[in-house]
Amino acid sequence: MVRIRQRNEGALINLADALSTSGLTKLLLHAWERRYGLTPAERTDTGRRFYTADQVERMRLLKSCSDGGHRIGSLVELPTEALTRIEQELKAKESLTEILKAMQALDSDRLHALLQARADTEDPELFIRMTVLPLMREVGTRWASGRATIAAEHLATAKIKRILGGLFDRCPPAASDALRLVATTPEREEHDIGALVVTLLARLRGWNALFLGASLPADEIADAAHRRGARCVCLSALNGRRAALARHLRDLRSELAPGIDIWIGGPAYEPVPSVEGATYLPDLDAFLQALDAAQTGPAITP
Repeated sequence: MVRIRQRNEGALINLADALSTSGLTKLLLHAWERRYGLTPAERTDTGRRFYTADQVERMRLLKSCSDGGHRIGSLVELPTEALTRIEQELKAKESLTEILKAMQALDSDRLHALLQARADTEDPELFIRMTVLPLMREVGTRWASGRATIAAEHLATAKIKRILGGLFDRCPPAASDALRLVATTPEREEHDIGALVVTLLARLRGWNALFLGASLPADEIADAAHRRGARCVCLSALNGRRAALARHLRDLRSELAPGIDIWIGGPAYEPVPSVEGATYLPDLDAFLQALDAAQTGPAITP
């Protein structure tokens, strides 16, 4: 049983129970206190430490995320919500063992059955967060290190795209006045799952979202956006040269009407110099926030 100490603001947890709950050792906690300024909520005249329940949970998350391979120096600055998401992603990666075995064995039927079982039992957004994105990151890492063949990568990609297509079919029709969005990848970028995911998430939030496929030149994207009366264009890129991506963005911006936003995401866009009128969204949560914010602004009539 966790022993607590009362104070005006609520209950406090003593050091022994804080360590037991968080999984930290006393030595590691004291090191974190010295290096990163983690301090107890209360320290008595005799040196006894007491912590709030929120502090203990944060300590547990820091331990969990650092054990998962993240640098503690980069974790301590993050809000608790971000630490929770990282922990969820780490757990999701651990849960992919059987899926990855099926992929490596090129066992198409088993791979599809395992993925479909998750898609059938999880909310679509949860399936994307806990299965699709962690799986594709792990597949990419394995392929880059030579631990996965091109055939295995292609098989996993094909199965994910097939199941995401089924989730599209379950989306209700968009309202006639819904904001419109088109999503694709720049020229010579064939990895389009990122664009497919953002299209699905936008549809789930009531947008009239259209997936254009992969590798489109700027003028074709602009033409599609104008024909659709799009509020924004979403681009995803996993690979690509910085100069080429920047040039494609500038060309697209010059072709688009001023009222159409460009949202970009994916590892390849991170080092690209900023282009006026194009917003880099570093992660899924930033994209969802952008969707919500755009719904308060004026829509473009097709």
